[in-house]
Order: sequence, then C-alpha cells, then structure tokens
Amino acid sequence: MTKTSEHGENEYTREAARTGEDVCAILRAMRADAIRAGDKEAERKIIQAEKFLGCRNRKKRANQ
Repeated sequence: MTKTSEHGENEYTREAARTGEDVCAILRAMRADAIRAGDKEAERKIIQAEKFLGCRNRKKRANQ
C-alpha cells in the first residue's frame, strides 16, 4: 500500500485533475463507465475520488 500525502487521493483524482476541465463531470463519466463495465473496485475508487474533491453530496452541503 502506498502512502499519499493526502488521504483520499488516488489515480482517478489525478486523472480528473490532469485534464483541466470540470473534475466532477469527468468523475461522473468515469463512474458511469465503471458501472456499465461492472468494475466494482474502480467504482469504489471513483467514489473515494469524488468525496476527496468535494463532488459528492453537493445538494446536501449547499446551505453551509
């Protein structure tokens, strides 16, 4: 297991940030592809990346 400087960072976080576009939209598309492919491990890692980048539960946190 590798140790990262930030807990939650993974290859999907770096891939989405590298493009320079909307990282949340990129992660949504990656997650949809992983679901279609049936890759549960990739889906779990993408969810972790979404949480790390603040893409999940935006509606819930809108008032804060």
